[in-house]
Amino acid sequence: MANEKNIPGHEGTLAYWDTTASAYKPVVCLTSSSVQKTMNMLEKVNMCTQGQTVRKPQSLDRTVSIEGEFIDTTEVGGVSAQASYDELDALQEAHLETGIPTDWRLSRGPMGYRYFSGFISDLSDSFQAGEDATFTASLTSQGKFSETDPHAAP
Repeated sequence: MANEKNIPGHEGTLAYWDTTASAYKPVVCLTSSSVQKTMNMLEKVNMCTQGQTVRKPQSLDRTVSIEGEFIDTTEVGGVSAQASYDELDALQEAHLETGIPTDWRLSRGPMGYRYFSGFISDLSDSFQAGEDATFTASLTSQGKFSETDPHAAP
């Protein structure tokens, strides 16, 4: 096992599909990204199971969590080629108003990309004296992750 190569954490990047630009727009200054998949189990106990709890898969929740640092884009006119907290905040508000999820692309370095459609379910910021301002977000996928770009030219 001497030939393994670790994957650098900074290769776990995230971008969303910007419909105006027809391109993926990176969410910058992330300090971490992670994927969590949680199996929801259906449990039942009845006389047919002799009082034993029987469990079977019911659904699967897929969540991408990110942490990052605020960046100031005011000097470049506010919205730039990179997204930070303000754009994530606007996307979350749009999700509520329209009910339409955003298409996301999560890079896993040499392992490739995971594409998914989802909502920003949680978004928070933190301003602490003596520290850089940070944010966290959770993206809830509306289905399976895919390795195929839904916006790739045919």
